[in-house]
Amino acid sequence: HLFNSQLITINFLVNDLRFYLEINKFSRLADSAEALAAHNRQSEKEVAFLKRKAAIISKLFLNSDIPPKLRVRCWDPP
Repeated sequence: HLFNSQLITINFLVNDLRFYLEINKFSRLADSAEALAAHNRQSEKEVAFLKRKAAIISKLFLNSDIPPKLRVRCWDPP
């Protein structure tokens, strides 16, 4: 399918949505961790959690063991 003169792979639309939702959650977690760090309240446990979460997102969507390695569509800037 074409959208805005770009080829859209339907199979990746679900992955694109999941990726967006995970990145959105990660961003909120990182923002709250940053706020805690500003008040010297961030624990090593929280930092380790964020690093694991980033690694999982990367493994699932950006560097998958299942071909193709990139499981989301890379959008070109407008």
